[in-house]
Amino acid sequence: MKALKIFSVACCMAAVCLTSCIGDDSSEVKNLTQGEIATCLNAVRGTHLGKVYYSAPTQKDVNNVDSVELSWTISTDSTMTIHDFPARLLAHNIDSVSTQGKELRAALQACPDQDIDCYIGFMKISPIYWLINPKAPKYTVKLNDGEHKVQVAFYSTNTYSSGIYNTSTKEFSMEIIEGAIYMDDKLTSYLSKDTPFVFYRNK
Repeated sequence: MKALKIFSVACCMAAVCLTSCIGDDSSEVKNLTQGEIATCLNAVRGTHLGKVYYSAPTQKDVNNVDSVELSWTISTDSTMTIHDFPARLLAHNIDSVSTQGKELRAALQACPDQDIDCYIGFMKISPIYWLINPKAPKYTVKLNDGEHKVQVAFYSTNTYSSGIYNTSTKEFSMEIIEGAIYMDDKLTSYLSKDTPFVFYRNK
């Protein structure tokens, strides 16, 4: 939960809601039947419009939070796509001190928006709760020493990467966490801290 301390109270509360739905007791989570999974899917299937909130520190406000409008589609009981996720948000917390870190940050910020495909798995039916395992988006960047392949990895099979939908209140929120930067298939230290992204669906 420490990664979320950079967020405002509102966003922190969202993160708490996402993780508290299963509590600390893993016995609350059970294997759903095919019928229960179908019920979950029917409730959240389709394309949803909303905003993603992220940490955007400024010189005057280190706790500043910004947002971007986007959409996501839940297609099956195991797949979801986040559409046109801005690469600049993934670059936001890349090291801005080292020379190559600065280069990579600028290069990734200039990359086009890209869909993020995700595997999902429904875990609870009331409220509807699912884990999200995003695939690492891939980018080609040009730095002073040549062209490089960059992948941005997210937390997977983790309660902090999850979604929740309350059928009574119609509240729909999700969270994914950027956890690592790979360059040419090698793990780097360019990501200065784990970076959460909190999604809210428009009502």
